[in-house]
Amino acid sequence: MTISSYERLKKDTKALFETPTAAALRNSLYNQKSNLAYEKCITNLSLYSQFSQLPGYLERKLNKHKNILEKLKEESPNANTKDDLGLPIIDGNQALVTRSTTTKSSALSKLQKNQILYKDRRSEDIFANDLIVPKLHKSNQKVTQHMKWKMFRVLMGHTGQVTALAFDPQNKYFVTGSSDRTIKIWNLASGQLQLTLTGHIMAVRGLVVSDRHPYMFSCSEDKSVKCWDLEKNKVVRDYHGHLSSVYTIDIHPTLDLIVTGGRDSSVKVWDIRTKLPVYTLTGHKNTVNKVYCRSTDPQIISCSMDSTVKTWDLVAGKCDKTLTYHSKSVRSFCCDETREEFISGSADGLKKFNLPSCEYLQEVDGLPHDQLNQGNLILNSNCCNNDGIMFVGADNGQYGFWDWESGTVFEQGTTIPVPGSLNSEKGILCSSFDRSGIRLVTGNVDKSVRVWKPVNE
Repeated sequence: MTISSYERLKKDTKALFETPTAAALRNSLYNQKSNLAYEKCITNLSLYSQFSQLPGYLERKLNKHKNILEKLKEESPNANTKDDLGLPIIDGNQALVTRSTTTKSSALSKLQKNQILYKDRRSEDIFANDLIVPKLHKSNQKVTQHMKWKMFRVLMGHTGQVTALAFDPQNKYFVTGSSDRTIKIWNLASGQLQLTLTGHIMAVRGLVVSDRHPYMFSCSEDKSVKCWDLEKNKVVRDYHGHLSSVYTIDIHPTLDLIVTGGRDSSVKVWDIRTKLPVYTLTGHKNTVNKVYCRSTDPQIISCSMDSTVKTWDLVAGKCDKTLTYHSKSVRSFCCDETREEFISGSADGLKKFNLPSCEYLQEVDGLPHDQLNQGNLILNSNCCNNDGIMFVGADNGQYGFWDWESGTVFEQGTTIPVPGSLNSEKGILCSSFDRSGIRLVTGNVDKSVRVWKPVNE
């Protein structure tokens, strides 16, 4: 070290430690260093946007009023695409992977062959097995313009939560089931209550009206499944065999079979005429939330609280495929028969699959939700029509309308509970489009039945 260098170092040391403003200078340097380190740490984490915010006092200090990822993207759009370890840097929207000639790792070499896509600011582990974490394929088709949907009628009549509904094949009326143990029949055009059926001793959880018979089938928490003659308005058959509450029911479109599922984790196939179970399909590890019947394979699809969706071979009477793409309870799914696809809904999001191979296609946009403060967003029901529109209703009253092809939301909102109800009673429990697809009916926690229709704005 030269004399001049030593003298300059001595001078700097004296200015730093012996001047009256030394304390203020040290604090300024310390705060600046800690702020930059904290900012860099937060920026490098692959988290949701609500976690990528600096604390309020630090935002004011650094004069930052927007998301860190967006700020850095504006400031350095052509920044280096590798971090200090030589690994690709991942931002909030897309993973940029550059080809490296110096990296000899086989994992990185495989990674560099493909571009990894991200959706909704959600990043996958870049070293994950493709079989465990499938790639997200975004649809390249343009979003179809749809009309806005507005609620135009609220029907009151039930004294309990509305838990099930179904439509008449001629689209003249629809039926609703409730925790008040009754089934009500409503005129679709006028909204007038036509009939109230009693027979169950606990909440009615599932309803379906036959296309080929003058029958309606219902299932309940009283473990029973009933067949109603709609010409005589009374029960003509009972199906006994479930060991606990029955939560879902559907009728086969071409065969004289009904399929039920419930809390005993089994899916039962019944012969309508003999009242005997043809099959008891086992495989689910928890409550079966919904079953759906098709005329072609897979003829039976079910979802469960064990986070799986299963397809069943009706001829062999056993499980065909098990889809394990969800990590939380799958409460509902809906099938678009014209496109041969279905979308399943869970607290971890909406996922689209094709039929009959049940291949994973894409992850559908979700509703905005603060999971950190409000917990999981429970999706109770989703349904679709032939115009490429899907409706989803949640436990906290949130709802949304999706464009099926692109998987994007074109309308969303939150229901308002009817006067006299609690704010916590705005959840949507069931939903269905009518046979024409131009009316939507939802059943709610606040005991109301709401009818929606598209409007021109």
